[in-house]
Amino acid sequence: MDYLFPIRANHDNRTGEVLTANQWATFSGQQLASAYALEADTLGALAQSATFGDVVRRFGSYEDYLKRLHSKPGNQSSLNGIISDEGIVDVAVPSKELVLLFCQAQIAACTELFKGWQIPSDQLNREGMRSLINKSTEALLDVPNVPTNIPTEQLSSAQRQILSAVNVLQNADTVRVIQITRLLGMLTTSAEDTHQLSIGVGNGYRDLYGIHMVPKVTVNDLPSKSFVFDTQDKQAAHTVLIDNDPEQGEHFKQLNSRESETVLALNQGADESLKHLRGALNESQLAPRNLVACLRIDHRMIPEPERFFELLAGVIAPEADLIMTIGAGHNLAEFEGRLNCFDSLFNLLTDLGHKPVRIILHKGGSLEEKRTTPAFGQLAYTSYQIIYCRLERDRLNGTSHP
Repeated sequence: MDYLFPIRANHDNRTGEVLTANQWATFSGQQLASAYALEADTLGALAQSATFGDVVRRFGSYEDYLKRLHSKPGNQSSLNGIISDEGIVDVAVPSKELVLLFCQAQIAACTELFKGWQIPSDQLNREGMRSLINKSTEALLDVPNVPTNIPTEQLSSAQRQILSAVNVLQNADTVRVIQITRLLGMLTTSAEDTHQLSIGVGNGYRDLYGIHMVPKVTVNDLPSKSFVFDTQDKQAAHTVLIDNDPEQGEHFKQLNSRESETVLALNQGADESLKHLRGALNESQLAPRNLVACLRIDHRMIPEPERFFELLAGVIAPEADLIMTIGAGHNLAEFEGRLNCFDSLFNLLTDLGHKPVRIILHKGGSLEEKRTTPAFGQLAYTSYQIIYCRLERDRLNGTSHP
């Protein structure tokens, strides 16, 4: 079977344009093929486990499965065994329950990576997946790094395929992060009831399309067994996107024009944007935010955590979900800055009386060892840690907002 490499702009109904890639995504065809091969190899290895058949069928109706899971007697005690008393979930301490949770999150990520693929059962193994990836990426292997300073319309078809596939990789990481969090019993508000605030969004693709996406795998038993990977796209009732990268300026203008009823994209700094948003809330133009997402943040976005939470307090509902992640940064110093930022955020939330959960998705050891051993994916696009917290507005910096 011939598998076309995914170009999301033409693959589904998400958007009419090919979104620009974030700055890290100067991927070559070889690098892209390597990233897909790694994700596919992980899926192939999971598929060879004895429990895969039962686990993958949960994705036939995934949202119903989550409801059953979290209403199941004893599920909370199982989660308590995964989350330490200090609020830490650590991949370096892999209980049976945590391994199962991570397996499900990886399958979820692969529904985005391989959306539309029907994979025969006899090929869903490490060798078979390697062959499928080699075949689907061979036409891109000789494409050099895609330049970031050239308008998309001036790129070749192969270069646009790479940019599109980079968005898919980022989105798959987002799906994985969100499903880890949801499987832990968090992020339970439905998409249609969510008023979202996303900060540091880059082009906004993962925040608009990854956070609320529902993974789906259909198992066909006849005429021969196969697995169909798919997703159900959902978006929040309304999303505010914030990023000060001037390269996103024109793209944000188009979003505001095309999707004005469900999206407000602000191409300015976080402080200025949050003040703008608070003004809109005071004028009753928008609803208070009940989800705050900061995915793969640059630690320099939050030089003063206290000030950051004070500003958030002015735009969120009385209670709101907060989810934050960090990546590897461009070098070791940036990775250290991100870890230190998460230390400060986690400690401050705890001091304010919240009960944050910190999920560590890398091995221990030295700083360099941590950066080079993510639990999933590759350094360029994967998430290394997650902070989740159920925010109470009146606890933020002790400030009360009417």
